[in-house]
Amino acid sequence: MAGPVGGARPRALDLLRALPRVSLANLRLNPGSRKLERRRRGQRRGRKCGRGHKGERQRGTWPRLGFEGGQTPFYLRIPKHGFNEGHSFRGQYQPLSLNRLQYLIDLGRVYPTQPIDLTQLVNGRGVTIQPSKRDYGVQLVEEGADTFKAKVNIEVQLAPELAIAVIELNGGVVTTAFFKMLSTRKDPRQIFFGLAPGWVVNMADKKILKPTDEKLLEYYSS
Repeated sequence: MAGPVGGARPRALDLLRALPRVSLANLRLNPGSRKLERRRRGQRRGRKCGRGHKGERQRGTWPRLGFEGGQTPFYLRIPKHGFNEGHSFRGQYQPLSLNRLQYLIDLGRVYPTQPIDLTQLVNGRGVTIQPSKRDYGVQLVEEGADTFKAKVNIEVQLAPELAIAVIELNGGVVTTAFFKMLSTRKDPRQIFFGLAPGWVVNMADKKILKPTDEKLLEYYSS
């Protein structure tokens, strides 16, 4: 039910009568508004998605790093000869740091009162020697030179001057000895398990048989 016409309502109706009729000629934007431009097809990664037209770049099938298009790559052109000659026959020496040696002594795996050689180090799990991988012995490393305090008599294959100086400063002795792992007279297992060349182990009786002939003793000691 409509109420009586009065108040602001007559004035609003008078305002509408005075205003011109709405048409395309008098349409205007609101003050402060802006017209959005039409988004073109190439904008915002349209059509080809910004990856171009065909090829490796569009499909994502990039070649591996270092591939030079099929020609001989640089790492195969240089060097030609002699750079790594004989690398498969070079002997390796397992590192033994002074820090590791002090650790073995503190645990009781190696006794400093006895001479320490390759046999003692292998049995004490200080180093691992694998003849099949061309391991020719142990090299002493100067790591832990400031904390090494033991007096030892050790035999290794290689040793730097600093490691020798530290051991001699504590009253110890360092001896360097070289042996050929692939010798026909000495088996590597004899060296690692503390067996002299020429000794034979009888596993059934658990005995070690040693040669007594003077010619055999001279042969194995040479």
